Amino acid sequence: MAGMRVELSKFSEVLEEFSHLHIQEIRQGVVSGVARSISEILVPASPVDTGLYAQSWAMTQDEEKATLGNTAPHAPIIEFGARPFTPPIKPLLEWAKRVLNDSSQPPNYSSKVWALAKYTQAKIEREGMQPRAILQNSLPAILELIRQELTKI
Repeated sequence: MAGMRVELSKFSEVLEEFSHLHIQEIRQGVVSGVARSISEILVPASPVDTGLYAQSWAMTQDEEKATLGNTAPHAPIIEFGARPFTPPIKPLLEWAKRVLNDSSQPPNYSSKVWALAKYTQAKIEREGMQPRAILQNSLPAILELIRQELTKI
């Protein structure tokens, strides 16, 4: 799962104003806020091609933590980027076909599909992929949702 660790010290400002609450109530507020963040913040901020990335946000919880991340196979590249590498051509051909709304079928893709896929492959070989930092950029809004949930308690 592509995710990031956020130390409790980051939550200290949020939690400090709710120090009158019992730890179970704080846990409930944090879990509710994180759960709300999936549909209200993370899915709308997700890039959409096939929808797999947007549909792959998940939260797990136990007594000590709530973990929020994305289980899509390409989630780490979307969140953190990638150094230059040679991506396989097949997914790029499928992506180019969708982007161009091209009716050609494998293995006989149109020249436009091949050109876009090869151009994209060459660009990734040269430049890598820039991070989108969807989760990282959403942390302030997620903290605000947690604050809202704790206020309800």
